[in-house]
Amino acid sequence: MDIDPLAHPGHRPGDGSPRGTALEKAVLNLPRDGNLVLECAADEQCYAQVWHRPDGTYQLEYRDRAPAEHYLTRTVSAEKVVAALQGWTAGGAGWRDAFQWDSIGSWFTDSQGA
Repeated sequence: MDIDPLAHPGHRPGDGSPRGTALEKAVLNLPRDGNLVLECAADEQCYAQVWHRPDGTYQLEYRDRAPAEHYLTRTVSAEKVVAALQGWTAGGAGWRDAFQWDSIGSWFTDSQGA
């Protein structure tokens, strides 16, 4: 059995981040146009977040320490969002496999260089 490596050395969610059932409830109770941000205790440039878009879909993002390492996906499944965020809080990387991710870090870095 393969064990996912940590997202990065020292990755762990901040103390204020909900976990387990509290995390599930936080996602399932997000109002439309509401968001939830989970910060990494080891690096302020590391986080995962979800936005419950006005159209009812979920926009899931994560950033791994650098603007160029910022990714986005969308889903209609709150359950997939819960599973992903629980995987993120566990510190692994396998939770990303359930989605097709688009890099949005290049948007930021391209606009800074222009």
